[in-house]
Amino acid sequence: MTPAARLAASIDILSEIFQRAAAADRVLSSWQRGNRYAGAKDRRAISDAVYAVLRDQGMRRWRLEQAGAEITPRLLMFADAETPLQAWQALCDGSKYAPAPLSDEEAAVLSRLPSDENAPLWARANLPPAIAEMVQEAFGVDTEMELAALNGRAPLDLRVNTLKATRDEVIAQLRGEGITTGPTPLSPIGIRIPDRVRLDTHPLFTDGLFEPQDEAAQLAGLLVDARPGETVVDLCAGAGGKTLLLAACMRNQGELHAADNDPRRLARLAPRLQRAGVRNATVHAADAMPQLLQSLEGKADRVLLDVPCSGSGTWRRNPEARWRYDPASLEEVLRRQRGLLADGAKLVRPGGRLVYATCSILPAENQDQAAWFAAHHGEFTPLSMTEAWGGSITDPRIRSGMHLALTPYRHGTDGFFAAVFRRAG
Repeated sequence: MTPAARLAASIDILSEIFQRAAAADRVLSSWQRGNRYAGAKDRRAISDAVYAVLRDQGMRRWRLEQAGAEITPRLLMFADAETPLQAWQALCDGSKYAPAPLSDEEAAVLSRLPSDENAPLWARANLPPAIAEMVQEAFGVDTEMELAALNGRAPLDLRVNTLKATRDEVIAQLRGEGITTGPTPLSPIGIRIPDRVRLDTHPLFTDGLFEPQDEAAQLAGLLVDARPGETVVDLCAGAGGKTLLLAACMRNQGELHAADNDPRRLARLAPRLQRAGVRNATVHAADAMPQLLQSLEGKADRVLLDVPCSGSGTWRRNPEARWRYDPASLEEVLRRQRGLLADGAKLVRPGGRLVYATCSILPAENQDQAAWFAAHHGEFTPLSMTEAWGGSITDPRIRSGMHLALTPYRHGTDGFFAAVFRRAG
């Protein structure tokens, strides 16, 4: 493909992402499947161009707003501070497969884009203004560094399935194939690959020896401290990433229950359980939730609530999602989270453990909800991280305080929060 054809494809993909409110990685994958003629270099160049816009969208929106322009996918592509107007005009020459030539109005807009010196925080951080204010509350003096990290690229983290292999064995096999990899800094069952590598058809994956999972999610699952022979409930299982982790911790012994109200996500769990060799898990559809809550009331040793949330902690993986988040929906989300906390609390036996978790960086979904639960459920005692980890995790970076609050800047992970409670008795 010529540079002009790559640019045209990038603009088309951006347009589809915005028009359909679709996930960028899915739109890119769909385009690649439908355009097999594009070589590896073409696919990489187009993906880089699309994500460059998504990760710089705040600055580009601000530049266009200052220039008095209507924000379109095409202008967002062109509002790059590093590329001169003449370069865009040369690429948009109207030839076959090239983008249409710039109109006089587009050229005028691009010629009067402001410098970035006076750009506000929301633009620099690539966040809508209202959300930037909420995030400042969470990060305080580290706001600039945290937001820069949140807007960066995430590495590929894998969780080793300890039912089938050890971390050292998987690392050795990947390194033997020339894949740069190493252990995750905090999770004892994680592997980090800094470069983009496609592993969904790799034999180690298809044989169930590892699963893609960010280190933060691994740590949240490990906080459950699930043990062989126990009764464990993953009440918001989704597609089951943490369910698989819990099964491995339990060594396939005991009862593991996975439930979720989203049938589409839950449908992805069955083949994952089979691939991982999990034998002690029972999957409960949404219509079976009342029966599950009744049959296990007061009987579960461990309950994990990885509740639906803003997803703000994963925005470095999905940079387009931050511009779709509606702060007005937060109150309803908080209400649902509290309802799930109340349901989960009923399941925990005396002396049992409840873990509340979110992939969020917003205090309203994290510390505020943990405080609400402690105030309304006096039968539960919050555990410090030192108590919660016991001797399993010794790294001081995650053993202090009352909560697990992971961030891209401080820990190199997705943003994640977890609070641990023990029921009296």
